[in-house]
Amino acid sequence: MSDTTRTTRVAIIGGGIMGVAAQYQLAEAGWTDTILFEKAELTSGSTWHAAGQIAHAVSSRVMGWINKTSIETYKRVEQETDQSIGWHEVGGYRIATTDDEVDWMKSIMGVGRQLDLPMELVGPEEVAKGNPFYNVDDVKAAVRTFADGHIDPSSVTMALAAASRARGAEVERHTQVTGASRKGEMWRLRTDKGDVMAEHVVIAAGSYANQVGDWFGLKIPSVSCLHHYLVTDTVPEFQGRAELPVMRDNSFAGYIRQEQQSGLIGIFEDRICHTVWEMPQGAPWAAENELFQADYDGISGVLTIALNKMPILAQLGIKRVVRGAITHTPDGGMLVGPSGAPNVWLSCGSSIGLAWGGGAGKVLADWMVHGETLVNTRSMDPRRFGEFATDQFIVERTKEDYLIRHDTPCPGKQMQSLRPLNRHPLYDRLAAKGAVFGEIAGWERPRFFGRVGEVETIGWGHQPWHKNAMAEAKATRNMAGVIDLCAFAQFELTGRDAGALLDRLSANRIPRQDGRISLNHLLTEKGRFETEITVWRIAKNRYFTGSPIARATPDYDWIKSHVLPGEDVQMINRSGDWGMLAMSGPASRRILSKLTNADLSNAAFPWLSGQEITVKGIPCYALRVSFVGELGWELHAPLDRIGEIYDALFEAGDDHGLTDIGSYAFNGMRMEKAYRASAEMTTDVSPFDVGLDRFVFADGRDFIGKAPLLARDPTWELLYAEIHAEGFDIHGGEPVLRNGVPVGLTTSGGYGYTVGKSLGWLFVNKGTPWDGLSVQFLNTSYPVTVHADAVVDPDNLRPRMEG
Repeated sequence: MSDTTRTTRVAIIGGGIMGVAAQYQLAEAGWTDTILFEKAELTSGSTWHAAGQIAHAVSSRVMGWINKTSIETYKRVEQETDQSIGWHEVGGYRIATTDDEVDWMKSIMGVGRQLDLPMELVGPEEVAKGNPFYNVDDVKAAVRTFADGHIDPSSVTMALAAASRARGAEVERHTQVTGASRKGEMWRLRTDKGDVMAEHVVIAAGSYANQVGDWFGLKIPSVSCLHHYLVTDTVPEFQGRAELPVMRDNSFAGYIRQEQQSGLIGIFEDRICHTVWEMPQGAPWAAENELFQADYDGISGVLTIALNKMPILAQLGIKRVVRGAITHTPDGGMLVGPSGAPNVWLSCGSSIGLAWGGGAGKVLADWMVHGETLVNTRSMDPRRFGEFATDQFIVERTKEDYLIRHDTPCPGKQMQSLRPLNRHPLYDRLAAKGAVFGEIAGWERPRFFGRVGEVETIGWGHQPWHKNAMAEAKATRNMAGVIDLCAFAQFELTGRDAGALLDRLSANRIPRQDGRISLNHLLTEKGRFETEITVWRIAKNRYFTGSPIARATPDYDWIKSHVLPGEDVQMINRSGDWGMLAMSGPASRRILSKLTNADLSNAAFPWLSGQEITVKGIPCYALRVSFVGELGWELHAPLDRIGEIYDALFEAGDDHGLTDIGSYAFNGMRMEKAYRASAEMTTDVSPFDVGLDRFVFADGRDFIGKAPLLARDPTWELLYAEIHAEGFDIHGGEPVLRNGVPVGLTTSGGYGYTVGKSLGWLFVNKGTPWDGLSVQFLNTSYPVTVHADAVVDPDNLRPRMEG
């Protein structure tokens, strides 16, 4: 390394809103030794041509927090720098024209309630008062917001950069990063002005993220899609009046707002998504302030609807059309957090950069500086995309997400492109039996069983398939049910130090005896949840673990990254080539005993133990556990043999009432047993927040996150409750109120099909009295009854039964 090579703590690649906001938030958190590299001018990628809307009326608490934090950040920077950010706090209306959209608007009100965002649910008459030029003939309802609006992209970016510089951070324009390589514990970045050594790298490269990620061995699932907005000639009716609110309307998949004295119409095409610079090449390095020719044919249909909504714009000329590239991801969420490469972080894949930039920067800075964040990061963690995310998947699924981004996000809504992506051996068998599938991490999993070819109906209330799930759950409780859980993260660890590795990662002790199983929580350095895994000790120095399939990549990376130099640990990822069937119910032992010579009695095969057995001659791992709280076994085997095991189970179970079950019944039985799931164990809470104290074994042993966990006083309390709302169940994220005042939120829930109760998990502020609690569902509050124990088998006797 030459004497002239510079060093920095953090190098940020990309000078759009995501990169500049990340640098500002890092500086505010105390990390000022940072350099931001921009190959041209700040904002010259996608930021400069953004329409700049920031909304409060959004679907989730996390995204509401992100947008709120962005607005607060931008306003604070304006005060710090005395530089205008071009903020127009005009409020807005999100329009509903269908019954499902009305329910969506009602659900949005819950987000506002939790975050103290001023908004109200109004009818068409109030919309007409707020915007007398809007056609409200088909308007059924709208959410009106007051403290949001739109911002000038260049002004706010420049203000953020100025604030960062004032704190000591560096911004280098017209400096292109051309490559990277690992040098010890640092990254060497090559630039056209010399090399720079960086401890951390943030990829905030927007449309260039694909090729930048390649330098670090990363596949970044981000695609540049073309989006139009049009600016009309001057609107005479706008003269001499206050600026109009922003109008968002799914009937034309876009938005309308005032731009000075003109109209601005944003259009998201609903028939075809045009992309540029597709993977893996990415944007050409010479691209700068790039715009593309308007496609009037492609937008004519939705543009006609938009003009009918705002007739005063229909007869005006169009003085400017902006058609620029905006990055999108396969699920519409941004990519913020650790990349999987050492000390390489992402802040990209953002389709709503101005709205998300400030909040995303805060999440990233907290994660980097403090090792923890104020909100749950699962929906933005870049590692949520595993090996299933091929180039084709990333492009095609992103196109679909673009086209449906203005569809009503009803619960249960699924993407349809490239389905089934993973046609594993059970798929055709299950489809022939009427399975209606949902996709999870590229795998198909039955949601319920109905008629062959049946299409799932979706919505906020109980749907026709409710009765199917009820029949499946009751059959399982009475006899036995089997569910396809081939979508499951499965790892095998061997070696002299495998046990020591798992033990120091886990808050609970791993099994000390061969054959035993334990539930283990892996924590971050700050004592928050990283993940939950099941650990089976097959034999000395040999372990098998299981966790949700969505955690396959991050769990594998997390465990592997903690192997110390010189340790003897081998880790095999079986998630892609092994499958799993879970059979549960009082008849499960009688069924399985027909297919194996293994002794399945309580004495020989106790609850929470595992054995290597054969099922009709097929070797498999059998684990005596049940997530529905019944006598049962998980059967893990190579995926190419799982169909044979499935067939054998149903042949043996024909006389014992064995039934197929889907994820809806499975979840309902999980709720009846008061079992926590991943929604309760998020990155912003610890085991003590969720009542899992009994799974923390701290005496005489150390584990990652121990000291911060023991030092922190829990701020939340997790309650198990029955919701008295006929025909509705918790979906997660609804506000919890006490005597009308927000005190928390729901995490997950479902219908207890065998007890006829709607059940859910509620996070409330620690110390909140249980009386007077309610859940706000679709803008109506429903009382809850808190249960201290599970409503089914509170003593947990059924999993231990002799049967």
